[in-house]
Amino acid sequence: MNHKLKVMVQIIYNFLLLNLAKIHCGTLVVKLKASLNIALVISPIAFITEKITDWYLTNQAYILWVCVAILIDWAFGLIKHLFFTKDFDFKAMGIGLLLKLGLAVFAGILFEGLHYFLKEENIVSNSLLIITRLSVFMYPAGSAFMNMAVVSKGVFPPVGWIKKLQAFNENLDLTQFKNGNTSQTN
Repeated sequence: MNHKLKVMVQIIYNFLLLNLAKIHCGTLVVKLKASLNIALVISPIAFITEKITDWYLTNQAYILWVCVAILIDWAFGLIKHLFFTKDFDFKAMGIGLLLKLGLAVFAGILFEGLHYFLKEENIVSNSLLIITRLSVFMYPAGSAFMNMAVVSKGVFPPVGWIKKLQAFNENLDLTQFKNGNTSQTN
């Protein structure tokens, strides 16, 4: 830990310790003030933690699939760079993995914010949620599919699937996955 962080942790520790001591042995007024001090500091953290935990529990499957896509992309990217393009670099791998994780997390947060601002459940807000979540998932999944195509020398996934992914990246049109069209660029 660097010096500033140690000082900040020490200040927080001293603040909590002092106020807990006041609650334990102070007068009624002192106990109330100390309780209020702790509540004012802790409650925003508890509120934010509760909201994040609630969202996480509600969206575990979504989070799991995005993490699985990142893991699969990393594995096939590793194979691709080690054995096919032969340009593997630990630093580039670490930066790429952190970048992909960061982009997925922060894009996911921003996209979830879009859904929040629409407030009510309707076809527009539900469609937006599906498209934005699919976009977050398809970023690592699409990259994984491209890495698989290199590893399989173009055999898998099928070229039609790759074209659908590329078309989705261009126009966010979900119908191409439902009705069998390979591309619908308007």
